[in-house]
Amino acid sequence: MCSWNILLGIRLAKVLEAVRDLRDFHDLDLFALQEASVHDGRPDAAAIAEAMGPAYEYFQATAQMFRAREQANALIWRRGLFSSSELHVLSLDEVDVSRFTRVERAILRAIPPQKRIAIRAESPDLRAYVMHLDVVGFTRRLEQFRAILTDMRSRPPVGLTLIAGDLNTIGPPRLQLWRRIRQSAHEAGLVELTHGLKRTHWTAQKLDAIYAAGKISARHHAWTRSVRASDHLPVFAEL
Repeated sequence: MCSWNILLGIRLAKVLEAVRDLRDFHDLDLFALQEASVHDGRPDAAAIAEAMGPAYEYFQATAQMFRAREQANALIWRRGLFSSSELHVLSLDEVDVSRFTRVERAILRAIPPQKRIAIRAESPDLRAYVMHLDVVGFTRRLEQFRAILTDMRSRPPVGLTLIAGDLNTIGPPRLQLWRRIRQSAHEAGLVELTHGLKRTHWTAQKLDAIYAAGKISARHHAWTRSVRASDHLPVFAEL
């Protein structure tokens, strides 16, 4: 699979060029998109799915309007993995603010938080989430991630669960917050397939991740490609 924040599709032509030309994008089963938008009245996910070929379907859901553009999550999948009745949009804004520090509550009052969602697609064998956590608020991001884990635990068991997207884990990698996210993932039985990656953003920070739970092969690996189509790099995982 691949996960990629495409920066509101500002350089959509370059994204489409990469999808058509780079072998990494060929024969994907799942493609998780963050910050997809709409261009010429058409969802970015529709254009990308078309570039991938007739074997793919897509779903795109808008989280908010950002700088007069739609900001959306999207999932593209190999036809037959899911049906339209198996798709759900999960709000990540209903978090418990009582866990926030006084400083963080003050920051969120000064800088209004952005709307955030996750997409869930599932079948009897496979469940996939596309997440995009907020930029502001350390504990807010942690609680948004935990909201996905709570939803995952509430669903019927499946053979494989995948959670992919942009965690916005900005700052020094040793911050306690990011250790808490890793611990929450571990407690939920998730393996971070992208653990060995050091950089997923042009600032040399690691903001994106792919997690898996269930029937996971011992032989899995993850990588990125340097594509000048967004501020994020496309992140791939194979298992």
